[in-house]
Amino acid sequence: MNGFFWVYKEKGKTSRETLNELERKFRVKGGYEGILDPFAEGLLIVGVNLATRFLRYFQILPKTYLAVLVLGKETDTLDVEGEIIREEEVPSLSKDLVEWTLRGFVGEYEQVPPRFSALRIGGRRAYEMAREGEEFELKPRKVYVEEIRLLEFSGNKLKFLCTVSSGTYVRALGRDIANRLGTVGYLEFLKRLKIGEISSENAKKVEELMGEDLIPMDEGLYWMEKVEIYEEKFLRGNPVRFEGREGFKRVYFKGRFVGVGVLRGNILKPDRLLPNPL
Repeated sequence: MNGFFWVYKEKGKTSRETLNELERKFRVKGGYEGILDPFAEGLLIVGVNLATRFLRYFQILPKTYLAVLVLGKETDTLDVEGEIIREEEVPSLSKDLVEWTLRGFVGEYEQVPPRFSALRIGGRRAYEMAREGEEFELKPRKVYVEEIRLLEFSGNKLKFLCTVSSGTYVRALGRDIANRLGTVGYLEFLKRLKIGEISSENAKKVEELMGEDLIPMDEGLYWMEKVEIYEEKFLRGNPVRFEGREGFKRVYFKGRFVGVGVLRGNILKPDRLLPNPL
């Protein structure tokens, strides 16, 4: 059993707990791409057995979320499960002003990750240090907002849809939106709708998954162009000459998927091969 499951992670469970359930159910070893916080729900891509080798390629794809932001209060985790650490008055806001503010986030911007995150600082997780009350600083990093759209605005809550680059914290995006609106805020709700063109509508809860829901490794990497090679030296880790558009490729040898290569110029190099591809 080698491939991907499109899993619907339920609210109240960690991504790791969801993976543990799947591993027990199918008696496999797995991994996932893109942690979803316990309060969040939606699409979680899980690779099992050999497919875990290819999970990192999903980081290339943008992610789409539905979120509800509560204005006027900020929690230490920037979500509904945290402790309130700050309260500020919410200024008088019009729908037009909120929409204008959201549009200002489209493109690249520098985002400071949440203190409660899985980022490592000197070998330790940031959330572990935050729980122990330690003082530390997280450096801002560039993220990209492809699209952000206001769906509803009522009272002190706004619901928005956003498509963002991998590595973007929507909790931090909510914090930054609130700050630009002249107040503070936290996320009350978060749902991952899509990773690339993979939709949460096609995902299933662990208890609903069946063996036939397993997506073959090469099909899961749908956005990569398929290329056929004819030289065995590629399978031994050596580059080969190849003409085509640059980027990652799903590579086949004698009609069989053997791994991922990357094309630069007219040289195709192995990037991640299956074991014993010959």
